[in-house]
Order: sequence, then structure tokens, then C-alpha cells
Amino acid sequence: MGHSVQLIIGKGEAVSAFLRQWPVARALDLYEGWQAIPVDEPLHNAVEAAHPGAERPSGFDVSPFGLDRALAAATEAGGGLAYVETEYFGGTGEQSAMAYVDGREVMAPQRSRGGGGPINQSLRAIGATRSEANDEFDTVGLGLHRSMDDYSPEGPRRLRQPQAAPADDNKAYVPIWKIALVIVAMIAVGVFAAVAN
Repeated sequence: MGHSVQLIIGKGEAVSAFLRQWPVARALDLYEGWQAIPVDEPLHNAVEAAHPGAERPSGFDVSPFGLDRALAAATEAGGGLAYVETEYFGGTGEQSAMAYVDGREVMAPQRSRGGGGPINQSLRAIGATRSEANDEFDTVGLGLHRSMDDYSPEGPRRLRQPQAAPADDNKAYVPIWKIALVIVAMIAVGVFAAVAN
């Protein structure tokens, strides 16, 4: 099973401040008051448009140019935000993370191939604690949603109700009772032919 996300993680005022600064952003609840802000296409484009000439923080593949500035600005009044990226499939892949608290970088961008460290480290930097059974990643609930589709406004793809197929008025349908009647008639003819011989 894979895991591929690009998220801003935080709680409280830092998340609220980010949402005020970036009206195209939206937050989803995780565990224990933690929230995830998906860095989807509208947010990605808005951040890049607001920071012309900015560079992508080193160690990231898809974060928008200027995201580090946006995180610093959103945390100036207090609180912390972490940006995390994952790209795993079948247990192999990589993760990247960085964190800002009180308007300053508290964890520089880091990348790890294979097993982890950067995401848990960034979550610790913004106040997440591990439990006896789970690391920070699972304690805040990042294992709940495994892809950006799971963070879509409609909710996790795997939990959505299936959509009914549109009716096709051009197809002719035979009621099941007619099919059953034909089968019974064929069996009766077969039995009659066998008895007659």
C-alpha cells in the first residue's frame, strides 16, 4: 500500500492564521486537535503567485515556491506548522519535512529515503508527542489518509458512496423472471425428452 501526500500540519491559532492568509486553503481534522491542510493545486498556485522569484525549499519535490515564507508568516503570532511530503509504495520511498514555530524555522528541510525520521522530527518540533503504541505520525493521525485524493473535499475516496451508473435508455433489458421462465422451460423440455426415450 502506498502513501503519497503533501500537507501542512498544525493545530490551533497557527492553522487559523494560515487559513486566514490563504482563503483557498482548507483544513481537515486529524487526532487530538491536530489538523492537516492539503497542499492541493489551488493552494500550491496561490502560494507561488504570492512569492514570485522564491525558490522551493531544498529536499522537497512538489512544495510550492515560497511555502517556507508562508509558514513563517502564519506562525508569527504563535504556534507551529510543519510541512510534510511522502512518496511511498510497497514500503519503499521517501519523506521530507520542515517546521516553523513562532515565525522562525525550527527544523530545516530534511529528506529521508526508506524509513523515517523527518516527519516525526518535524511533528515533535511543533509539539506532537508519541504515545506508548504510536509514533508522532500515527499519534496525530497521518496514517488515516494515504493519498491526496483522500484529502479531497469529498473525503477519502475509499470511504465515498459509490455513484449509481447513469441509466442508458438505448439498451434493452430483459426482466429476470423472463430469464428464469426460459430456463425452467428448457429443463422441462430436457426432462420430457429424456423420459420419452
